[in-house]
Amino acid sequence: MNKIKEWLEQLKLVFEKKTVDAIFPPLVFFLMNQWLSIEYASGITLGLLMVLIIYRKVKGQTEKYAFVGVGGVLLSIGFSLLSGEAIDYYIPDLLMTGLIVIACFVSLIIRRPLAALLSHLTRGWPIGWYMRKDVQPAYKRVTIIWGIYFLIRLILQGFLFLRREYTGYFLVNTILGMPMNIFILIISYVYGVAILRKLSGPSVDEYMNEKEPPYEGQKSGF
Repeated sequence: MNKIKEWLEQLKLVFEKKTVDAIFPPLVFFLMNQWLSIEYASGITLGLLMVLIIYRKVKGQTEKYAFVGVGGVLLSIGFSLLSGEAIDYYIPDLLMTGLIVIACFVSLIIRRPLAALLSHLTRGWPIGWYMRKDVQPAYKRVTIIWGIYFLIRLILQGFLFLRREYTGYFLVNTILGMPMNIFILIISYVYGVAILRKLSGPSVDEYMNEKEPPYEGQKSGF
């Protein structure tokens, strides 16, 4: 139970309130487009997204991710309206997946693992700690896992997009979206912490306090 609680806390740190904002727009657009035209589906999606922003504001919650969502939805809807085909709603999503694949492998080439950089931005831990030879390999291996996963996702999405299979793309994107992202993050966390322990490097606190070896190492957090 303690482990599950720890995983949930780590997922909460990463996702915060972004989950609904990420899932909501494409789901509404897909459902509305089953019965209505692209124009009506687009208008309803944007309208409900604005309601979500207002709700965030009234409740005193951060609405910045919803605003980012509006920008993304506007871009996606723009592609659909220009072409007249619903499948083009996913052009930004397809491009983003491709950029993540490139970012993963480029970061490995320049020896700045993407997993380390994102962890640094999320947690605010010193970047110098991530770059240590007894720490960096853990983030390198996790970045490789991410790169392979997103490459497989890109291939599947690209295949369905080229075949113009809108429903198929939506289903694959939904399955390989938030549910699979959560699974990958849990695997990354468990595997990453295990590798850190094997590397016998310092914990973040030990690094910041300039402790000398032998180290206790990082016991939680990745």
